[in-house]
Amino acid sequence: MAGSKTQAKGKKNKAVGSVKKEVGRVTKNRSLEAKGAMQKTKGSVQDVAGKAARKVTKKKK
Repeated sequence: MAGSKTQAKGKKNKAVGSVKKEVGRVTKNRSLEAKGAMQKTKGSVQDVAGKAARKVTKKKK
């Protein structure tokens, strides 16, 4: 269950990060662009961690 929540948070962070990054790029706001890139990366890490947690949980059963 925790893996699913982590994975969902990761997908959300990737989506929000992508939007922030693009808005920052279009508006030439380097700070927003960087924050978006960081949030997108965080989301990618959360997504992978959630997938790994789900695999571990499946193997325990």
